[in-house]
Amino acid sequence: RQCSGTGRYAIALGGSHAKGISDAHSDYDFRVYYDERTNPEKWTELRKELDVIIEKWKNAGVEIDGAWSRRFSDIESELDEWISGNGKQGQKKWSIWGYELLTDIYNQTIVEDPFGIATGWKKRLEIYPEAMKKSIIEKHGSKLIYWQSDYHYKSKVRRRDIVFLSSITNHLVHDILQIIYALNGFYYPGDGMNLKYTVDFEVKPDDFEGRISQILYPGI
Repeated sequence: RQCSGTGRYAIALGGSHAKGISDAHSDYDFRVYYDERTNPEKWTELRKELDVIIEKWKNAGVEIDGAWSRRFSDIESELDEWISGNGKQGQKKWSIWGYELLTDIYNQTIVEDPFGIATGWKKRLEIYPEAMKKSIIEKHGSKLIYWQSDYHYKSKVRRRDIVFLSSITNHLVHDILQIIYALNGFYYPGDGMNLKYTVDFEVKPDDFEGRISQILYPGI
């Protein structure tokens, strides 16, 4: 409540703990939402208090990856775009790993939501948006079709350019996964454990997990 300039706020737990796939290596990812931040001096003070709390938990063996904060209006604007089929993914880190708004919002565990705003977001995503499904399939499918017949790709295969091919393979597998998730009406996780979910998917190629693993790790 103190972080919000208007008094409206919501707190949630995201990441693997919210998705129910956490293990001994998982950290805790908190979300704090508000209309506008409180004044800069108060905000700095609150951040310092939070850092002290996080350090205490770390010394006790609990890893907390901070409290990611955003405005209500920013989340709602992005939700509107994705649901209408016009959503745009942010810059990925480490090739294909990056934050996925819809997955985070849909799976997050609400800690405090006195104004029902975060709860309302989850309700909006209970049914996978058809416009978004079409958009994802078209976007990632066009990439796969392009590279399938690209001269430069074929030449790199003939030359056995390992650096180029390993990089492009990661991206192409990412495109395949995005399509498989969309076809099954499942929000793409983005932060890992991608093949863990696909095991229960009904719409996918035969031996999908085995084939993807073979592509990415030929050593097995």
